[in-house]
Amino acid sequence: MSPLKTSLIVAVVSVVVTACGLHCSHQGRVREARHLRSQNNRMRLEANQRVMARQAAAPSPTSSESVAAGSASAPLAVPVARMAEYYRNEGNATPLATLQTFAWACDRGDTETVQRLLFVEEAARPKVEAFVAALPENVRAQWKTVDETVAAMLTESVMARPFPRHDILATATPEEVGTGRIRLRMPNVPRDGTEYQQTAEGWKYVLTEKVVDAYIKQSQRPAQ
Repeated sequence: MSPLKTSLIVAVVSVVVTACGLHCSHQGRVREARHLRSQNNRMRLEANQRVMARQAAAPSPTSSESVAAGSASAPLAVPVARMAEYYRNEGNATPLATLQTFAWACDRGDTETVQRLLFVEEAARPKVEAFVAALPENVRAQWKTVDETVAAMLTESVMARPFPRHDILATATPEEVGTGRIRLRMPNVPRDGTEYQQTAEGWKYVLTEKVVDAYIKQSQRPAQ
């Protein structure tokens, strides 16, 4: 083999080895970033739940007490203003309002509101119950009911992959898919969209069988 060919082979091998090394290094950083983001979202969710629990347990202050406590409650104004900038609590009188409020509640880690806005599709209910029943006992013990468990897990999932901000959500277009059932599609987004069911308590975010199947499949993949 000529020296030129040998040099070329060595150069090619060197490039391949370097590229593989860079790829592995990049994948390692991606996995680390994903893990840190998941841990951060989890802590944020738990912190918000503790705050809401304390607020629910605290007695309602009188008007004079509220004025006196104004300085103590001031720190809450910063995160509330920040979240209001990206998401809005618009109630659930329409599918679009529910989408906005659902995104707002998930961003706050407000699992109580998420649960109130959640409608588990009839076909999805047995799969949801089986999935929750199969969770480790120490995990199940964190929540009282299946729906509360699902709301917490869904909130954490959305926090890891947040909705677009409120002005982008406002551009979603409705599509009727059944009696009292609407699908909202985002412009230029090649996905199925999210579905909403009309109920006596207003429109609710539908946890479809397809979404449940996808979540279970994702949860069964080996951690990377």
